[in-house]
Amino acid sequence: MNFIFNSIFRRVFLSLTLFLGVLSLYLQNSQSNLLVAILGLIFVSCLFFIWNESSAIFILILLSFTTAYAFYSVLFQLSLPLWLIMVGILSVFSYLFAYFEQRIGILGNKRLVYLVLFSLIILEVFLSLSYFLINPIGQSLIIAAISYLFVGFCYTVLAKHTDNKFITYVIFTTIAVGLVFLTSAWGVS
Repeated sequence: MNFIFNSIFRRVFLSLTLFLGVLSLYLQNSQSNLLVAILGLIFVSCLFFIWNESSAIFILILLSFTTAYAFYSVLFQLSLPLWLIMVGILSVFSYLFAYFEQRIGILGNKRLVYLVLFSLIILEVFLSLSYFLINPIGQSLIIAAISYLFVGFCYTVLAKHTDNKFITYVIFTTIAVGLVFLTSAWGVS
């Protein structure tokens, strides 16, 4: 199990996950030159953070967004079996949350329990959002907002940091999810 937390393996896995997520964003939205430039900048900056092993919160939220978008693209365009998408989501998000929990120093038995709980919640949110006819970018933003809520829970409750309150994470997540739902075009566009 130590190979999962090996520095080189972690960097390669996170870089590959980022590449596939940004590639799916590019392939679905390659008409805009501005978007391509922004995606390139985000890709390079996140690669910098991954290889320097800094800014774990930014990496987790960005990878949650790009990975969710990639899985939604695969689900809707390639029509793969749902169980295969579910296994992929559980695997990738379990690793992302394990990486984040390791980076902020959560150790012990509760780490595995929360890892499984967070991954299952993300899977349930992913599946429930797949029934809404909203843009996959909106669905991915909601997944990223839920990941941000888990970041807040891990940071304030589990790691016992007192510089921030958990309620601020809850308020921000509620506002972000509400704005995504309010600004979504409800139907096939």
